[in-house]
Amino acid sequence: MKPVSRREFVRKAYDALIVGFSLRSVIPPAVVWSQTAAPATLSAKPVIPEELDSWLSIGRDGKVTVYTGRIDMGTGIETAFGQLISDELDVPFESVKVVMGDTELTPDQGKSTASSNASQGAQPLRIAAAEARRALLSMAAGRFSVPVDQLEVTNGIVRVRTSSKQISYAELIGGHRFMTRLEQKIEGGLAQPAASSGVRLKRPNELRLVGKSIPRVDVPAKVTASFPYVHNVRVPGMLHGRVIRPPMIGSSLVSFDDRSLSSIAGPVQVVRKANFLGVVAEREEQAIEAARLLKVEWTGGRILPEYQDLYEAVRSARLVKTEVATNSGDLDSALASAARVFKATYTYPVQLHAMLGPSCAVADVREGRATIWSGSQWIQGDRRNLAKMLGLPLDSVRFIWVEASGSYGRLGCDDAAADAALLSQQAGRPVRVQWMRHDEHGWEPMSPAMTMDVQAGLDAQGRIIAFDFQQWSQSHSRGESGNFLAWRLAGGNPDWDRLSGGPYTPSYEFTNVRTSAHFVEELFRSIYLRAPGRIQNTFAIESFIDEIAADQHADPVEFRRRYLRDAMALRVFNAAVQKAGWQTRPSPRPNARQGVLSGRGIAFGEHGPEKRATIVAEVQVDRASGRVRVSKIVIATACGRIINPRGLRHQVQGAVL
Repeated sequence: MKPVSRREFVRKAYDALIVGFSLRSVIPPAVVWSQTAAPATLSAKPVIPEELDSWLSIGRDGKVTVYTGRIDMGTGIETAFGQLISDELDVPFESVKVVMGDTELTPDQGKSTASSNASQGAQPLRIAAAEARRALLSMAAGRFSVPVDQLEVTNGIVRVRTSSKQISYAELIGGHRFMTRLEQKIEGGLAQPAASSGVRLKRPNELRLVGKSIPRVDVPAKVTASFPYVHNVRVPGMLHGRVIRPPMIGSSLVSFDDRSLSSIAGPVQVVRKANFLGVVAEREEQAIEAARLLKVEWTGGRILPEYQDLYEAVRSARLVKTEVATNSGDLDSALASAARVFKATYTYPVQLHAMLGPSCAVADVREGRATIWSGSQWIQGDRRNLAKMLGLPLDSVRFIWVEASGSYGRLGCDDAAADAALLSQQAGRPVRVQWMRHDEHGWEPMSPAMTMDVQAGLDAQGRIIAFDFQQWSQSHSRGESGNFLAWRLAGGNPDWDRLSGGPYTPSYEFTNVRTSAHFVEELFRSIYLRAPGRIQNTFAIESFIDEIAADQHADPVEFRRRYLRDAMALRVFNAAVQKAGWQTRPSPRPNARQGVLSGRGIAFGEHGPEKRATIVAEVQVDRASGRVRVSKIVIATACGRIINPRGLRHQVQGAVL
């Protein structure tokens, strides 16, 4: 039988009858957990970072529950955190449960961004586990009247080395609080636990599970359609909502005619607050139909530039601020004295996050309290913003994270949560809002367009003696704090003046260098899409280095090595080159007469002091059909301690794909 591609299968499926069956006797229900949402009652558990009980508890059955303000966006961090806690506390991996992102249960650990969950989010958990182990050993030493150094722990059982005495963690503290104060440090503006003088984190050679490819705990439910995503959350008495968007950015709502909804079966309520307009109904299809049928009159608004004029519009937009990241040596003099000067302009388009499923959230705003179920990657930030938008005290707002269908920046500001909260507050009942594809494509905050000018001066020997990089873009945070779409439409949003998205100091070391960013007024709401500005900067700089190397008839690898001085950067770079079997020669190879052209490329990038990567790609282009085929990709990366090698491999492969 001839193989059929997935694309071809889907294309032909319209005229096929597909019968599915299962060999299992019972198919797990898809949304069992979500049928009863988490209770919105207050908890007696502390959430202050200086209390050990805020981070960790041990049940009467010996199960360990860890509480973290970080969340898992499909990267497997729940499994990685479990490995760390299991090792630090000496308990079985299966006995560790990780509770993520519930503002009533978990301490504030900031945003889950910048691939920092393992490097920053895990450290407080390790410290809490180490402090708990110390406290438990002290309890056991008192129980057995022996020094702590005569005790050992295996799988949550404390034993006296010189006798048969033993006691479990559950027997020592199960169901009770530690009542232990932790030392504190300020990191990123947040109070986080610091290891006390009597606590030592385990050394690498003492770790059992860290560094092993433990299977992810979330995957079985995801591949059997029983994983509870935020889209599955259901609350008793819940309504369904949709929001009617303006036809243009900045349009004002003049009026609406709810008589246009008379044909819809069932009650429909129209909710308006300034320019925010939505509908709620008992059933989702009723809300969808109501949003489609409601007659609305808008006025004003502004038109976005034509796509071919986008980059010129960015350059000519009102300047907000110019920031200089690097200014070393005497760039202007070096350029003036250069034997040759190379110049190039690179552009990077608007990017849509395009999550697998659209944004979704549920809000219950009644009687002066609010509970929101959201896939936000910044639960504490969104909680603070929604409290202000709703006019409620912060302590009256609870945010419960439930995994969404994607994120990578999109849910740094969960617009669906704001929609649901406003609708629920007006309707007096819980409301679920799931964006439509046209909502997401038309109104989500996108990664902004950037245009970049690069110039370099070379001396007579072909060495780069001057390097100038300038970029123009709006901030990558214009959709972040204080900028929910619903809040903008309803009025009174405080805005957010953070400037993000570069510039960055080049990875290559040049004698005279200047990098600067010209932040301009927004064209539309924007929010970061992975490594804000890094991808764009790296694309421009690496392309520029290739162009200079080609002009100088130099091998691209050898040309880069001249300016890579960091030892770790060179190790990563050389590892990729060696693994790829790179042939030293100038690029491109003269093969223009062939039917299928083949080429190769290399790029180096970094994100912060610990994360470096090099990629080598081999590509073929069929001149007759125009088909492009990537025949080989080799990646080398340095990212600090590897908790789960398979998880890291999946992240790297996913980033490439």
